[in-house]
Amino acid sequence: MKGFFATLLVLCGLGAAAWYSYEPFLKPFLERFGSGSDLAHDERIIENESRVTPEAPPSTPGGKGQNVAAGTSPAKATPPAAPAPEKPKSELEELLEVRYPMPQILPLLTIVDQWRNVPSTAFPPQVAAKETITFQLVINGQVAGSSNVAPGTPLSPVRLTGDQLVVASLANPGMTTQLHIDKTDFKERIEARYQQFVDAKRKEVEAKRERARQTINADPARLALLRGDTPVSPDSSDDVRFGVVKESLERGEVASVKLSEARSFRWNGQEQVGGEFAGTYNTVTVFFEVTTIFGEFPVEYKCLLQGNRVVGWIDPVTEDRV
Repeated sequence: MKGFFATLLVLCGLGAAAWYSYEPFLKPFLERFGSGSDLAHDERIIENESRVTPEAPPSTPGGKGQNVAAGTSPAKATPPAAPAPEKPKSELEELLEVRYPMPQILPLLTIVDQWRNVPSTAFPPQVAAKETITFQLVINGQVAGSSNVAPGTPLSPVRLTGDQLVVASLANPGMTTQLHIDKTDFKERIEARYQQFVDAKRKEVEAKRERARQTINADPARLALLRGDTPVSPDSSDDVRFGVVKESLERGEVASVKLSEARSFRWNGQEQVGGEFAGTYNTVTVFFEVTTIFGEFPVEYKCLLQGNRVVGWIDPVTEDRV
């Protein structure tokens, strides 16, 4: 009897094991302990999952997140590179800027007072209307005739009152008419002339600086002229020796300046000069402030004297004729 029960228990155990082996819900749990290949597969899955980079933690309200999983603090943002410091100017460049300063030109709208008061010296020689205009020929207060002028025809600007520009016919200056300034290219022509003047002045200064730069690079001893190391007499205008210098300016022998623009005269004594006027002279340095409708511009020239006669005028540094 005991043998029967023992056999029955074995058969029941085998039946239960077979049932569990094929039950869909329990089978995955039994397979985990089944073959070595499945176990190795699970180990690879776990290993691969451990290699996945954890997501960056969300930033805190202060904008600073912490990588808790990695156990490290977040990377700091790279600060922007500081701008490279400007290369300091050489002594020569600083002295050139003093000797040949860039002109401080007044803004155009300041010169023309917002177009309310345009100096007659700023008037362009010609303007053109943007639409057809009619000229009337008036004789003794009576209209003696009229003619139409097509847009773009050259006209002569006569007078500006407020926003009304009086223009005259070039063919017959006695024929005039008045029209709104904006119906002509009056403003555009003045603006173009102003810009042309500004560009020309700046190029003129740049050219002088470059010429002086070349001269001093070729003869470094001339740097003393820019430093003001050369001993000279004090500036004056009363010295009788300046009489012929003033007469030269009155005669207009230096086209770019006038005697009235001379601010000081300086007697330098005898000097050796190169360039076009190579030789030995008594020299006088004259400082001017040239006045134009665009502002005042400082300039310095040197007068060359032999005996009591003016031989020429030169730039003090480059010794070029002026």
